[in-house]
Amino acid sequence: MLSQHRRRRVAGAIIITLCTALAALAQQATSATTAKDESFVAEKGFRSKIFDVKNRDPYSLVSVLSPLGSGFRGATIASNRDFKTLTVRDFPENLAVIEEALKRLDVPQAGDPGIDLRLHVLIASNLDGAVNPHPEELNSVLKELQSTLSYKNYYLVNSQIHRVKSNTDFSAAAVAGSGSSDISQPLAAQTGMATLSYSYTINSVSIQPNSSGPSTVQLNGFNFTTRNDVPGSPAVRTSVSLRDGEKVVVGTASFKDKGLILVLSAKVIR
Repeated sequence: MLSQHRRRRVAGAIIITLCTALAALAQQATSATTAKDESFVAEKGFRSKIFDVKNRDPYSLVSVLSPLGSGFRGATIASNRDFKTLTVRDFPENLAVIEEALKRLDVPQAGDPGIDLRLHVLIASNLDGAVNPHPEELNSVLKELQSTLSYKNYYLVNSQIHRVKSNTDFSAAAVAGSGSSDISQPLAAQTGMATLSYSYTINSVSIQPNSSGPSTVQLNGFNFTTRNDVPGSPAVRTSVSLRDGEKVVVGTASFKDKGLILVLSAKVIR
């Protein structure tokens, strides 16, 4: 049997334990209420606003503008490409900052640069008289060809120009073309070709800016093929980089004792 004094000590300990537990529960309830109140106050202070986007892609602006938000739970910024809008829910002061930033970002963009691609198709031979007029821009190229190759004359079959649109952010455009040109005497008689027919494709054309010099035009997957009227059906397949304004020989192919020469130039048009 417990003594009366000991029973009092046990009862006191139980009372103290209960009081401590009740105090802890009360504190947890108070903290939960405070958190709920803070959340309620924060969300109650939010405002919503829809911003029209006139010049940029709304989706691309979200990542730029999101850091300007409060970061509080419930604050959002959403884009809609169909309606070209941004819908923002946040504190009024954050809405004001986002609106000011949008005014600076949503401005007309400079037009994408264009590229003038020029393709010259030539036949090289040692046949006297197998020449014809050619543009002055080919003078330096022909002089280089005459010093490096064994052919005497270069007959210009055809020249084609393509205007290609390309972005400076490395996006690219594809090119396709074809041509057919008569071959004059005496080259036609020796080759047995009255015409030269061909087609070509370029898988992609893009501009790579260079802060220290001319931009570079990248041509990926250049594919030039001749039709059945050319003996041996010579073809050229390559990829090439050209500096802005540069003219380069992108390929040569042989048929009989002749040569097929392709010259490309690229000029960036702003």
